[in-house]
Amino acid sequence: MAIDIRVNFCQFDALGRQFGADGVLKSMQKYNIETAVLLSSVAVNCDFALGNKELFEVVKSDDRLFGYLIVNPNYPEESIRMMRSAMNSRKFPAAAFFQGATRPYPNVDDYREILNAYRRYTKPVYVETTHAEAVDAAVQMAREFPTIKFILGSMGGGDWKRAMNYNKQLNIFLETSGSFDVEKIETAAASLGAHRVLFGSNLPYADPASILALIQSSSVSQDAMSKILGENAKRLFGLDRPATVEGEET
Repeated sequence: MAIDIRVNFCQFDALGRQFGADGVLKSMQKYNIETAVLLSSVAVNCDFALGNKELFEVVKSDDRLFGYLIVNPNYPEESIRMMRSAMNSRKFPAAAFFQGATRPYPNVDDYREILNAYRRYTKPVYVETTHAEAVDAAVQMAREFPTIKFILGSMGGGDWKRAMNYNKQLNIFLETSGSFDVEKIETAAASLGAHRVLFGSNLPYADPASILALIQSSSVSQDAMSKILGENAKRLFGLDRPATVEGEET
């Protein structure tokens, strides 16, 4: 069974159909996904405080669900306060950066204050990287904060080859959603190592079957495939440890 590190928690899917928590769980069963790490669409697109709070209520109700804490560089003090409350919970195994304050993608100048505060948690950061400039900016963060592990969400999108240029930056990892190109799985495993590639689907805006097919039809070894589909996420996110949420809030 797989661990999907990119599942969107939203009320409606790409076709306008009801989704929500029931949709997440039904999809996990359909695609044989053991564990999902959720991103709140409300937190990403509208109100990060409200979205994080709603997500906490969802993930604490089911042992198979975990969540990213979305932080906002326009509100560094509030973001840091929320980190202090939420990041001690195993139910929030990582933070996620989706926007910049001065640029439309996450970058070190906008997130430096937040990253300085985040170092204490020893948890990874998921950074949305849908194009080459975003990849470059994420790697710049990784270089300035070498003790933090950074996951490049979407692997650079159609510019996924840009991420391969940074294979020697050992604190970056790649998440598999984005472009549907089987070559990117094989190249990422060969360049960075299969231990630094993690399965993410972008459900429900993309069909997990498509990304699973990319991985399973690739030429990577069975051992590498097992790492990508779940072992890496379990280790990186500490998902093999029990979740403790009692008394914790966002």
